[in-house]
Amino acid sequence: MPTLIHNPGGPEEQVFFIGGASVTIGRAEDQAICIPHRSLSRSQARIELSEGKFFIVDLQSKNGTFVNGARIQRREIRSGDTITLGDLDLLFTVDAGASTESSLRPQAIRPLTHTSISKLVEDTEPGRAGRPSAEARLQILIEIAKLLPVSDDIDTLLHKVLDLIVQILDVDRGVILLVNEATGQLERRAVRTSRPSPDDEPIFSQNIVDYVLRNSVAALFADAVLDPRLGAARSVVAQSIRASMCVPLKPKDDIIGVLYVDNLSAAHVFTEPDLDFLVAFASQAAVAVKNASLYRRLERETVERMQLVLDAKLASLSGVVVGIAHEIRNPLNFMNNFADIAAELAQDLAEGLRAQEARLDPGGRARIEESLAQLRDSMARVTEHGRRADAIIRRMLQHARRPSGERALADLNAVVDESVRLALAGAQGGDLDVRVVAAYDPGLAPVEMATLDMGRVFLNVVDNALYAMRQKKRERGAGYAPELRVRTADRGDRVEVRIRDNGMGIPKNVEAQMFEPFFTTKAPGDGTGLGLSLSREIVAQGHQGTMRVDSEEGEYTEFEITLPKAAGAPPRS
Repeated sequence: MPTLIHNPGGPEEQVFFIGGASVTIGRAEDQAICIPHRSLSRSQARIELSEGKFFIVDLQSKNGTFVNGARIQRREIRSGDTITLGDLDLLFTVDAGASTESSLRPQAIRPLTHTSISKLVEDTEPGRAGRPSAEARLQILIEIAKLLPVSDDIDTLLHKVLDLIVQILDVDRGVILLVNEATGQLERRAVRTSRPSPDDEPIFSQNIVDYVLRNSVAALFADAVLDPRLGAARSVVAQSIRASMCVPLKPKDDIIGVLYVDNLSAAHVFTEPDLDFLVAFASQAAVAVKNASLYRRLERETVERMQLVLDAKLASLSGVVVGIAHEIRNPLNFMNNFADIAAELAQDLAEGLRAQEARLDPGGRARIEESLAQLRDSMARVTEHGRRADAIIRRMLQHARRPSGERALADLNAVVDESVRLALAGAQGGDLDVRVVAAYDPGLAPVEMATLDMGRVFLNVVDNALYAMRQKKRERGAGYAPELRVRTADRGDRVEVRIRDNGMGIPKNVEAQMFEPFFTTKAPGDGTGLGLSLSREIVAQGHQGTMRVDSEEGEYTEFEITLPKAAGAPPRS
C-alpha cells in the first residue's frame, strides 16, 4: 500500500494511505487526502498511477510542490522520496506486497465530514451500484462512531444521523422519533425526504412503528404492501410505501425512540445486510443521543449546583453585612443626634454671648467667638461624615438584599438600557452631563438569565463609570466631555455587553485587584468595595459567563460581559 508519512517515527506521526486511482491532496474538505494546514492550497497536488508507476502533479499551488528539494510540475516518485507541500515534508513509501487497488482510507489528521463518508460509499459491492461493500460498511461505522459524538445538540445530531443514512442507503424518506420523557409519547424530532412534501403530510407508517415498539425488534419489510405482519395496513397503502426498515433506538434496555426509513419507488430495495447495518448504525446513534442528553443534564445540574453555592455564599455574606450594618448604625445614630444637639448648644452659646457682649472685654469676646466658630465647624464635619457613613450602610444593606435568582428568557437589550437609564437618572444635570452612545444589536434573541441579578451588574458598572467621569470632570473642567458607550452583540452561542467610559481609567498596579471583595479605587467613604466582586460572581458563577476589564489610566475603562444564550452552556475561561 503506497503511503505518505508526516513526521515519520516521531511522536506526532501522521500516515495517509493512497489508493491506486488518482488522489488529490489539499486543505479543502473535498480532497481525497485533506490536510488542514494553512501553508497548503485548497487543491495542492495530485498523485497518479500510470503503468505501475506513481507520479505527482502540482495543481498550480501557491507555494509549489517539491520532490527531494526540487520544484516540479509532474514527476515520477519512488519509495523513499521526500515530497514537500507548503511547509510540510511527507515521506513517500510503497509496500511492494500490498495491493494497489483503489481503496481510500480515513486520514489521521483529516477532519471527519460527510465528504469522508461519501468517499467510502463509492467503494461499492460488485454489481450493486451505490451499495457499500462489507469492508466499506465497517469503515463507515468507524467513521460514524467518531462523527456522531461531536455535537451535544440533540436536534443537530439527529439530522446528521439522517443525512448519513440517506448517503448510505437507497432511502426516499427517513424520520427519527424520540420518547418524550414527560409524556412517554413518541415525538417526531428529525425528518429527511428526497422529495418536497407538505408539513401536514404523514412521513412514516404508524403501523410499522407500532410493530417495532410492540415487539422491541428491528424489522425489514421488503414488500410492505404484501407483508403479512402488517395485514395491508392502511398507513402503508395510503402512503404507497413499497419497502421499509424500522429499528428501535436502545442505548441499553429502554427504548428511547425509533429510526424509520422507507422507499416509495420499488419493493425489495432493502436486504438483510442493510437491516444489520441499520441496526449497528442505530445503536451508535442511540448511544450518541443518550450521551448528548446526559451531557446536557449534567450541565444543568452543574449550573444549579453553582447557583446554590453562589446563593449560599451571598446569603452568608448578606447575613454578616446586615449584622455589621445594624451594629454600626446604632452608635452612628447616637453620634449624629449628639452632633445635632452640640450644634444647637453652640448656637445657644453664641446668642448668650451677644446678650453679655457689653460685660466682656473685646479680647475675651473674640477668643470665645473663635472657639464657638471652631465648635460649629467641627459639629458640621461630624454631621457630614455621619451622613456619609449612613449612606454607606444603606448601600451595604442594598447589596445584602438578594433577589430570587430565578432564570427566565429576557430581552438583554432592554435590561441593559433600563440599567443605564436608572444609573443616569441621578447623574444627568448638575455637575455631570453624560453623552450616551448606545449600539444595541437588533437581532439579539432572548437570553436566559436572572434579570434582577444582571440588572444589578449593569447598574453597578455604569455607577462606577459615572463616578470616574465625575472625577475627571472636576480635574479637567469645561474642556472635558463625559461619554458612555454601551454595545451589545451576538457572539454565536453567547452574547456580549461592552460598557466603556472615557473617565479616569484604572492604574495598572490596581487593575488585578478590581474584583477582590472590599477593594475600591474610590475615595474613603464613597464605595464599599463589594459591587464588582458581587457582579463577577453573578456573571461567572450564577450565569457561567465572563466579566473582564480593560483600561488605560487617564483615558478609558471598558467592561466586557459575556453570557451564554441558554442555561447549561459550558463556562469559558
